[in-house]
Amino acid sequence: MYNHALDLFVLVAELGSFSKAAEKSFITPSAVIQKINHLEDDLGVRLFDRTKKGVKLTAAGQYLLLESRSLIERSSMIRAQLSTYADSYNESVLFGTNQVHVAHLIYDFWPVFSEKYPGVTFSSYAFNKDATDVRPETDLIEGILYEEPAWQNNFSFCPITYTTLSLLVSENSPLASCESLSAEQLGGRTLVSIEEGVSLEYDRIKEDLRKAGLKVEEVSLFSPSVMISCLKNEKPVVIPNCWRDPHPHSKTIPFLPEYRIPYGFFISNTASAAAKKFIAFLSERSKSIEPL
Repeated sequence: MYNHALDLFVLVAELGSFSKAAEKSFITPSAVIQKINHLEDDLGVRLFDRTKKGVKLTAAGQYLLLESRSLIERSSMIRAQLSTYADSYNESVLFGTNQVHVAHLIYDFWPVFSEKYPGVTFSSYAFNKDATDVRPETDLIEGILYEEPAWQNNFSFCPITYTTLSLLVSENSPLASCESLSAEQLGGRTLVSIEEGVSLEYDRIKEDLRKAGLKVEEVSLFSPSVMISCLKNEKPVVIPNCWRDPHPHSKTIPFLPEYRIPYGFFISNTASAAAKKFIAFLSERSKSIEPL
């Protein structure tokens, strides 16, 4: 079918800005620029003129925008028509998981889904912490949105609900007795967070923490070894609440509840009809799904 980068191209063209398109797509501006650059390389033409005030379509970009809308519409019609030929979803859905992308919604909602579509089965496997061995046949990966171009170029993110923030501390920390925490209560402490450019939402949070007088130490990956080191050295870690209690001698304390990080599924561009049906099933119920 059509190149999914066209969806992003149309969004940038309509908003006239890489950063606005990134915000609406829940990805970083650098990821948007990278995808548009790849599209331009594939097509062999320049689609946008970049200026300090934003982006402007070239003549080639104007032509592609005109054709893209009709192409996307036509492709959607073809997909809808093809679905009428599908079997009653006698398929298997392959989920990928790891220590970061932990399954919550799958186990909560798959039993209900399978009652409605009894022909569907699912299997899962674990990929490594660096996500370098994600299988090409993977249909769905659950979690929050992170920029991991090594595999996300083949996936689109579908938000279902959201997760709030928590601070991960040692059970022996003076902070462990707190039921919740604010930036003001931390008194200039050093917090640990993911490095710049990995998550648009985290970048905004870190900026606000620094404005509040806190120091932020950045790490490239929230691995078990990193978390254990932080607990040992009494450095609170800013984690999404969906990762709560990752270590038996730790405590997660609600932190900055006003921040909401999109949570859902990465769905493969070649996902099975059953996987798409599962996402549609969850999307219909998204308003009633509790945040994680």
